[in-house]
Amino acid sequence: MFGGLVLVFSGSPFYGLLGVLFQSLGFLVYLLLWGMPFFSLVIILIYVGGMMVVFLFSTILSAERYPGTSWGEIIFFLLGGSLVFSSFNFSWHFGDLNLTLCTMSNELGLLGVFNGLGVVTCLVGFILLLALIIVLVLAFEHGMVSLRAL
Repeated sequence: MFGGLVLVFSGSPFYGLLGVLFQSLGFLVYLLLWGMPFFSLVIILIYVGGMMVVFLFSTILSAERYPGTSWGEIIFFLLGGSLVFSSFNFSWHFGDLNLTLCTMSNELGLLGVFNGLGVVTCLVGFILLLALIIVLVLAFEHGMVSLRAL
């Protein structure tokens, strides 16, 4: 929830990237607590890898070099966070929740899905890595000027 609030109330791609990272790490912890470590690792690698490329492109195209934050954004963020987290304060209960981090029983059903797709998964990961390297080279090359000025 914290990452979603940072993403919604940010006016700059830099803070948006920070919000996406917080949100994806929260989702990783959520899946880990429910006993799905492999699935959470696959989801987090794909999600963060894709979103890093997208936000890096938007950062390159952004004209402002050092983003600023106004007091209005901070106040709206704090009010939104208190509204969201106060509703969870009364409805959160542990009940029959099993908080084990080392069970692999939920991933055994995914064996049939990923069995024949190992090569495709490695190929997609390589393509995402290549796209990230290209974007980093573009960002380093045009670090002092905006692409709009070119």
